Amino acid sequence: MNNIPKILIIAGSDPSGGAGLQADIKTATAHKVYAGAVVTCLTAQSTVRVTGVFNPPVSFLKLQLEEVLNDIKFDAIKIGMLSSREIIDCVADVLQKKAKNIPLILDTVMVATSGDLLLEENAVDALKSRLVDGAFLVTPNIDEAKVLTKIAINNIEDMKQAALIIKEMGAKNILIKGGHLNFKDDKIVNIFLDEKGKFHTIENKKIAVKKLHGTGCTLASAIACNVAKKKNILESVRKANQFVYKAVVANLQIGKGSRVLRHF
Repeated sequence: MNNIPKILIIAGSDPSGGAGLQADIKTATAHKVYAGAVVTCLTAQSTVRVTGVFNPPVSFLKLQLEEVLNDIKFDAIKIGMLSSREIIDCVADVLQKKAKNIPLILDTVMVATSGDLLLEENAVDALKSRLVDGAFLVTPNIDEAKVLTKIAINNIEDMKQAALIIKEMGAKNILIKGGHLNFKDDKIVNIFLDEKGKFHTIENKKIAVKKLHGTGCTLASAIACNVAKKKNILESVRKANQFVYKAVVANLQIGKGSRVLRHF
Protein backbone atom coordinates (compact mmCIF):
# COMPACT_ATOMS: atom_id res chain seq x y z
CA MET A 1 0.00 0.00 0.00
CA ASN A 2 2.97 2.30 0.60
CA ASN A 3 3.71 2.14 -3.12
CA ILE A 4 0.44 3.79 -4.11
CA PRO A 5 0.99 6.59 -6.68
CA LYS A 6 0.73 10.01 -5.06
CA ILE A 7 0.01 13.45 -6.51
CA LEU A 8 0.12 16.85 -4.86
CA ILE A 9 -2.63 19.25 -5.92
CA ILE A 10 -1.89 22.97 -5.57
CA ALA A 11 -5.11 24.76 -6.41
CA GLY A 12 -8.03 26.94 -5.39
CA SER A 13 -11.17 25.73 -3.67
CA ASP A 14 -14.51 25.58 -5.51
CA PRO A 15 -17.30 25.18 -2.95
CA SER A 16 -19.70 23.98 -5.66
CA GLY A 17 -17.44 20.93 -6.09
CA GLY A 18 -17.38 21.05 -9.88
CA ALA A 19 -13.89 22.42 -10.36
CA GLY A 20 -10.81 23.35 -8.36
CA LEU A 21 -9.20 21.05 -5.85
CA GLN A 22 -12.54 19.34 -5.15
CA ALA A 23 -12.66 18.10 -8.76
CA ASP A 24 -8.95 17.27 -8.60
CA ILE A 25 -9.37 15.03 -5.56
CA LYS A 26 -12.36 13.26 -7.13
CA THR A 27 -10.27 12.65 -10.25
CA ALA A 28 -7.38 11.21 -8.23
CA THR A 29 -9.75 8.95 -6.31
CA ALA A 30 -11.30 7.70 -9.55
CA HIS A 31 -7.77 6.83 -10.74
CA LYS A 32 -6.94 5.08 -7.42
CA VAL A 33 -4.21 7.64 -6.79
CA TYR A 34 -3.53 9.24 -3.41
CA ALA A 35 -4.00 13.02 -3.42
CA GLY A 36 -2.56 15.64 -1.13
CA ALA A 37 -3.92 19.18 -1.54
CA VAL A 38 -2.55 22.63 -0.78
CA VAL A 39 -5.12 25.45 -0.93
CA THR A 40 -3.93 28.54 -2.80
CA CYS A 41 -7.13 30.55 -2.54
CA LEU A 42 -10.78 30.36 -1.60
CA THR A 43 -13.56 31.28 -4.01
CA ALA A 44 -17.17 32.20 -3.42
CA GLN A 45 -18.47 30.30 -6.40
CA SER A 46 -21.45 28.40 -7.73
CA THR A 47 -22.24 26.76 -11.05
CA VAL A 48 -23.57 30.19 -12.10
CA ARG A 49 -20.81 32.65 -11.20
CA VAL A 50 -17.80 33.64 -9.11
CA THR A 51 -18.65 36.37 -6.60
CA GLY A 52 -15.40 36.55 -4.65
CA VAL A 53 -11.82 35.34 -4.30
CA PHE A 54 -9.96 35.34 -0.98
CA ASN A 55 -6.23 34.71 -0.82
CA PRO A 56 -4.99 33.44 2.55
CA PRO A 57 -1.67 34.95 3.71
CA VAL A 58 1.20 33.86 1.45
CA SER A 59 3.18 32.93 4.55
CA PHE A 60 0.56 30.29 5.35
CA LEU A 61 0.60 28.98 1.78
CA LYS A 62 4.38 28.59 2.12
CA LEU A 63 3.88 26.73 5.40
CA GLN A 64 1.39 24.32 3.79
CA LEU A 65 3.72 23.56 0.90
CA GLU A 66 6.87 23.09 2.95
CA GLU A 67 5.20 20.91 5.55
CA VAL A 68 3.66 18.46 3.11
CA LEU A 69 6.71 18.31 0.81
CA ASN A 70 9.01 17.66 3.77
CA ASP A 71 6.89 14.66 4.68
CA ILE A 72 5.57 12.99 1.52
CA LYS A 73 7.38 11.90 -1.65
CA PHE A 74 4.97 12.73 -4.48
CA ASP A 75 5.14 11.25 -7.97
CA ALA A 76 3.60 14.26 -9.74
CA ILE A 77 2.37 17.74 -8.93
CA LYS A 78 -0.67 19.42 -10.45
CA ILE A 79 -1.06 23.19 -10.23
CA GLY A 80 -4.38 24.89 -10.79
CA MET A 81 -5.60 28.34 -9.75
CA LEU A 82 -2.92 30.82 -8.66
CA SER A 83 -4.69 34.15 -8.43
CA SER A 84 -1.81 36.59 -7.76
CA ARG A 85 1.83 37.25 -8.50
CA GLU A 86 2.71 36.75 -4.84
CA ILE A 87 1.12 33.29 -4.83
CA ILE A 88 2.93 32.32 -8.04
CA ASP A 89 6.28 33.46 -6.61
CA CYS A 90 5.66 31.59 -3.36
CA VAL A 91 4.74 28.32 -5.09
CA ALA A 92 7.66 28.61 -7.52
CA ASP A 93 10.16 29.32 -4.73
CA VAL A 94 9.09 26.34 -2.62
CA LEU A 95 8.93 23.91 -5.56
CA GLN A 96 12.38 24.98 -6.70
CA LYS A 97 13.77 24.05 -3.29
CA LYS A 98 11.65 21.05 -2.37
CA ALA A 99 10.33 19.44 -5.56
CA LYS A 100 12.68 20.27 -8.40
CA ASN A 101 12.67 16.73 -9.84
CA ILE A 102 8.94 16.00 -9.54
CA PRO A 103 7.00 16.29 -12.85
CA LEU A 104 4.87 19.44 -12.79
CA ILE A 105 1.56 19.55 -14.68
CA LEU A 106 0.51 23.20 -14.94
CA ASP A 107 -3.10 24.04 -15.73
CA THR A 108 -2.90 27.74 -16.56
CA VAL A 109 -6.20 28.73 -14.94
CA MET A 110 -7.05 32.30 -15.91
CA VAL A 111 -10.74 32.51 -16.76
CA ALA A 112 -13.69 30.64 -15.23
CA THR A 113 -16.34 28.92 -17.35
CA SER A 114 -18.63 31.80 -16.37
CA GLY A 115 -16.19 34.28 -17.95
CA ASP A 116 -14.93 35.66 -14.64
CA LEU A 117 -11.22 36.50 -14.50
CA LEU A 118 -9.39 34.29 -11.99
CA LEU A 119 -5.83 35.59 -12.42
CA GLU A 120 -4.68 39.13 -11.77
CA GLU A 121 -3.40 40.69 -14.99
CA ASN A 122 0.03 41.53 -13.57
CA ALA A 123 0.56 37.86 -12.69
CA VAL A 124 0.73 36.52 -16.26
CA ASP A 125 4.43 37.38 -16.76
CA ALA A 126 5.29 35.77 -13.43
CA LEU A 127 3.40 32.63 -14.44
CA LYS A 128 5.42 32.42 -17.65
CA SER A 129 8.84 33.00 -16.12
CA ARG A 130 8.41 31.14 -12.82
CA LEU A 131 6.21 28.12 -13.66
CA VAL A 132 5.71 27.66 -17.41
CA ASP A 133 9.49 27.68 -17.71
CA GLY A 134 10.50 24.22 -16.52
CA ALA A 135 7.02 22.68 -16.37
CA PHE A 136 6.76 19.05 -17.48
CA LEU A 137 3.40 19.84 -19.13
CA VAL A 138 1.33 22.99 -19.65
CA THR A 139 -2.38 22.62 -20.54
CA PRO A 140 -3.90 25.94 -21.68
CA ASN A 141 -7.24 26.22 -23.43
CA ILE A 142 -7.57 28.54 -26.43
CA ASP A 143 -8.32 31.66 -24.36
CA GLU A 144 -5.41 30.98 -22.01
CA ALA A 145 -3.05 30.22 -24.89
CA LYS A 146 -3.96 33.59 -26.42
CA VAL A 147 -3.03 35.35 -23.17
CA LEU A 148 0.24 33.44 -22.85
CA THR A 149 1.37 33.87 -26.46
CA LYS A 150 -0.33 37.14 -27.47
CA ILE A 151 -1.34 35.70 -30.84
CA ALA A 152 -4.76 35.10 -32.42
CA ILE A 153 -5.79 31.43 -32.42
CA ASN A 154 -8.48 30.51 -34.92
CA ASN A 155 -7.45 27.14 -36.34
CA ILE A 156 -5.17 24.13 -35.92
CA GLU A 157 -2.13 25.87 -37.42
CA ASP A 158 -2.55 28.73 -34.94
CA MET A 159 -2.75 26.17 -32.12
CA LYS A 160 0.52 24.62 -33.28
CA GLN A 161 2.17 28.02 -33.44
CA ALA A 162 0.98 28.80 -29.90
CA ALA A 163 2.38 25.49 -28.67
CA LEU A 164 5.77 26.29 -30.21
CA ILE A 165 5.81 29.70 -28.53
CA ILE A 166 5.00 28.16 -25.15
CA LYS A 167 7.73 25.57 -25.71
CA GLU A 168 10.17 28.45 -26.25
CA MET A 169 9.16 29.72 -22.80
CA GLY A 170 10.68 26.56 -21.35
CA ALA A 171 7.82 24.05 -21.04
CA LYS A 172 8.77 20.48 -22.00
CA ASN A 173 5.34 19.36 -23.26
CA ILE A 174 2.33 21.46 -24.27
CA LEU A 175 -1.31 20.51 -24.70
CA ILE A 176 -3.46 23.17 -26.39
CA LYS A 177 -7.10 22.34 -25.71
CA GLY A 178 -9.34 23.14 -28.67
CA GLY A 179 -12.76 23.05 -27.02
CA HIS A 180 -13.33 26.78 -27.55
CA LEU A 181 -12.90 26.57 -31.34
CA ASN A 182 -15.48 25.42 -33.86
CA PHE A 183 -14.22 22.51 -35.95
CA LYS A 184 -15.96 20.68 -38.78
CA ASP A 185 -17.73 17.35 -38.31
CA ASP A 186 -18.82 18.10 -34.73
CA LYS A 187 -15.43 17.30 -33.26
CA ILE A 188 -12.94 18.85 -30.84
CA VAL A 189 -9.27 18.85 -31.79
CA ASN A 190 -6.52 19.15 -29.18
CA ILE A 191 -2.90 19.68 -30.17
CA PHE A 192 -0.13 18.03 -28.15
CA LEU A 193 3.50 19.05 -28.69
CA ASP A 194 5.93 16.64 -27.01
CA GLU A 195 9.38 17.37 -25.63
CA LYS A 196 11.00 16.07 -28.84
CA GLY A 197 9.12 18.69 -30.86
CA LYS A 198 6.63 16.28 -32.44
CA PHE A 199 2.95 17.22 -32.81
CA HIS A 200 0.12 14.81 -31.98
CA THR A 201 -3.57 15.34 -32.65
CA ILE A 202 -6.08 14.18 -30.04
CA GLU A 203 -9.69 14.32 -31.21
CA ASN A 204 -13.07 13.89 -29.53
CA LYS A 205 -16.62 13.92 -30.72
CA LYS A 206 -18.21 17.19 -29.64
CA ILE A 207 -20.93 16.70 -27.02
CA ALA A 208 -23.97 18.96 -27.16
CA VAL A 209 -23.61 20.59 -23.74
CA LYS A 210 -23.51 24.38 -23.77
CA LYS A 211 -21.63 25.00 -20.52
CA LEU A 212 -19.47 22.57 -18.57
CA HIS A 213 -17.68 23.34 -15.32
CA GLY A 214 -14.36 21.76 -14.34
CA THR A 215 -13.15 20.06 -17.52
CA GLY A 216 -9.72 21.73 -17.44
CA CYS A 217 -9.08 20.92 -13.78
CA THR A 218 -10.14 17.32 -14.29
CA LEU A 219 -8.03 16.81 -17.41
CA ALA A 220 -4.82 18.15 -15.85
CA SER A 221 -5.37 16.08 -12.71
CA ALA A 222 -6.07 12.93 -14.73
CA ILE A 223 -2.83 13.49 -16.65
CA ALA A 224 -0.97 13.96 -13.35
CA CYS A 225 -2.43 10.67 -12.09
CA ASN A 226 -1.22 8.82 -15.18
CA VAL A 227 2.22 10.40 -14.92
CA ALA A 228 2.32 9.33 -11.25
CA LYS A 229 1.62 5.78 -12.45
CA LYS A 230 4.78 6.07 -14.60
CA LYS A 231 2.95 6.10 -17.94
CA ASN A 232 4.67 8.02 -20.73
CA ILE A 233 3.37 11.51 -21.37
CA LEU A 234 1.54 10.82 -24.64
CA GLU A 235 -0.26 7.82 -23.13
CA SER A 236 -0.99 9.90 -20.02
CA VAL A 237 -2.62 12.63 -22.10
CA ARG A 238 -4.63 10.22 -24.25
CA LYS A 239 -5.94 8.24 -21.27
CA ALA A 240 -6.82 11.44 -19.41
CA ASN A 241 -8.66 12.73 -22.46
CA GLN A 242 -10.73 9.53 -22.59
CA PHE A 243 -11.52 9.83 -18.87
CA VAL A 244 -12.76 13.41 -19.30
CA TYR A 245 -14.79 12.49 -22.39
CA LYS A 246 -16.64 9.77 -20.46
CA ALA A 247 -17.19 12.12 -17.51
CA VAL A 248 -18.60 14.76 -19.86
CA VAL A 249 -20.94 12.29 -21.55
CA ALA A 250 -22.29 11.35 -18.10
CA ASN A 251 -22.49 14.99 -16.94
CA LEU A 252 -24.72 16.18 -14.10
CA GLN A 253 -26.97 19.21 -13.63
CA ILE A 254 -26.40 19.92 -9.94
CA GLY A 255 -27.23 23.63 -9.86
CA LYS A 256 -28.80 26.42 -11.87
CA GLY A 257 -25.77 27.14 -14.08
CA SER A 258 -23.08 25.09 -15.80
CA ARG A 259 -23.29 21.33 -15.79
CA VAL A 260 -20.50 19.38 -14.08
CA LEU A 261 -18.57 16.22 -14.85
CA ARG A 262 -19.47 12.88 -13.33
CA HIS A 263 -16.07 11.74 -12.08
CA PHE A 264 -17.15 8.26 -11.00
